Amino acid sequence: MACAGPPPADLPAAWIWNKDQNLISPRDGKSNVWNGMRISGNFFNAENDSSRLILWRRQRQKLPLVIEYSLQGKAVEFSVNIRARFVLPPGRAFQKKKIVTWLSRGFNFLQFQKSAKDFLRIRSVYVGHVEPDPAPLLRAGESFSVFFPPGRGRLQLAGRGTIRIEQREFGETSPPPSSTLLHSGFFSRKIVREIAFSQPGTMTVTAVSGRFDISGYRYQNANKASPRPQAAFRGKPDIYIFLSDACQAAHLGVYGYSLDTSPHIDAFAADALVYENAYANASFTLSSVATLLTGLYPEGHQLRILEQGLRHELLTLPEYMKAKGYRTAVFNANPLIRPGSGFAQGVDDFVRVDQRRPGWQEDEMIKRFAGWLDSPPPRFAYLHFLPPHLPQVPPADFSIPFAPGEKPIRQERMIQLMKKGRDFLHPIGANEMRELVQGYDSTIAWMDVEFGKFIAHLKRKKLYDGSLIIFMADHGEAMNEHGVVGHSDNVFEETTRVPLLVKLPAEFARRGRVRRLVEIADIFPTISAWFGQKLELDGRDLPAADAAGGFDDTMTVSRSFNHCPAYGLRWKNWYYIIDLNDNGEYLYDLAVDPRRDIARARPQIGVFLKSRFLAWLARFSVGSDHSLAVNLKNLPASEIEELKTLGYL
Repeated sequence: MACAGPPPADLPAAWIWNKDQNLISPRDGKSNVWNGMRISGNFFNAENDSSRLILWRRQRQKLPLVIEYSLQGKAVEFSVNIRARFVLPPGRAFQKKKIVTWLSRGFNFLQFQKSAKDFLRIRSVYVGHVEPDPAPLLRAGESFSVFFPPGRGRLQLAGRGTIRIEQREFGETSPPPSSTLLHSGFFSRKIVREIAFSQPGTMTVTAVSGRFDISGYRYQNANKASPRPQAAFRGKPDIYIFLSDACQAAHLGVYGYSLDTSPHIDAFAADALVYENAYANASFTLSSVATLLTGLYPEGHQLRILEQGLRHELLTLPEYMKAKGYRTAVFNANPLIRPGSGFAQGVDDFVRVDQRRPGWQEDEMIKRFAGWLDSPPPRFAYLHFLPPHLPQVPPADFSIPFAPGEKPIRQERMIQLMKKGRDFLHPIGANEMRELVQGYDSTIAWMDVEFGKFIAHLKRKKLYDGSLIIFMADHGEAMNEHGVVGHSDNVFEETTRVPLLVKLPAEFARRGRVRRLVEIADIFPTISAWFGQKLELDGRDLPAADAAGGFDDTMTVSRSFNHCPAYGLRWKNWYYIIDLNDNGEYLYDLAVDPRRDIARARPQIGVFLKSRFLAWLARFSVGSDHSLAVNLKNLPASEIEELKTLGYL
């Protein structure tokens, strides 16, 4: 029998389809449009410079793929999941381009990269040697799953047969799941399902028998209560951010570490709000610091590889502070955070300190910062310390507090151990790993001493009590907890969870531990909220979130390095990883065993988090990559050598 017709054009692309999609055509509306494509009659028109379709498959296979298109202008680059790249030659008449490529299990990104002057129309994309006939969206045995925030809506299916609808809510109470069988009528041949979610949840629709199309869909999110107004700064307090590069939260005493690595940070914590569950939005410095300074996720500011920099039109935190009359400064030791990459926007004083070379003056950054404190108020300063980023080591004469009498490890040995920790063919041994961890902990202890000097200077100048002071990291550092060492290319929790300690001006009289999930993206909008201003950024206003109370439904998202990354999601006690390179999925229950993957044992949680992640990712359907281009070949030889030592090149 024939179904009722095409689905509604606004059918979301972020639904999870448990089926092999062999044909993408405008008939199916936007169900396969990720971004940049407008449906015009029987064609997809590529309106953005970068446009993407998605194709769902049940398993990984190498298959022929045919694109039927017309192109006026220059040749267009076509890629499958970023990795496989092909060229579509121009031609006014419709033509077919056949390629053979690997398609991943789950969703596959089909990307078309063109210039603004090119006119690209796509009639269809299909798998196989012959274009298949249009098929219903659901045949017997096929299903799709959708994430829903709280709200109400309706789903209408057209066809004949039986549908099973399973609904699960994942919230504070988590009621038992419901399952309903629905049969189409003999004459109407349609099924209408009212949708209602009081908590976040998923709905899975399965065709038990027959075949169906989706003929109607709508959903309205529930209105959220407006947060109560929060206390604001009385004046213009000094604001200082001290960032320790690659500092894993779990290796600090304030977060429960057994060794005495951080006495000065622990003492500072007594005056601060200690965020127990803070996460970086990227597991590499360039992108994470860009998020700190813009309040945007990496998908928004688009710094995702080394050759990218901050766009000049983006508002940065130093620019915001400068507009409020602040003297702004950056004291930086990481070679990636460069004026040439856009990180000096709004900065009055950009001070570069090399903390990598042997024999450098260990407290040089603190001394230069102390001199800068003579600048007239109000002041904003961002200090980016390179330690404990591997393979950093403390000075040779540093006394290790948790191992008195032992000498710090030499940097040459640290480099050797770091490289071995990343060698999957020759895994690092247990004794070598202990040596690497002790070297890392020693470097944290040295950084802690420098942080103590930083605080001492503020107290000496009587600036401590009235200032906003933040201690944080841009990401963590994996210490073989999941079989890897380092960061950037992984999003395990030890790499994405970061320390975040916020000491407010004394007038706020707020301190203590905060369990609510937070992200680095929250810092800029939180500072603006304390000035009584709400900025439309990706991050949240933390005081408003804290005041809201109730069930914390926050989901933090972190991404790894490169165009086709892995993503790490934290929600409640669950930590979920999805790797877009191969659609691999991992799930950890942090309250039970943070190192044991239970994705197969808890598939319902996996479906919920995957569908929720896709709904999140669909928000960033951007067009052209407007990030600032950075040519690494133009960097000085000394900076190239630094990047190599740190493992960036």
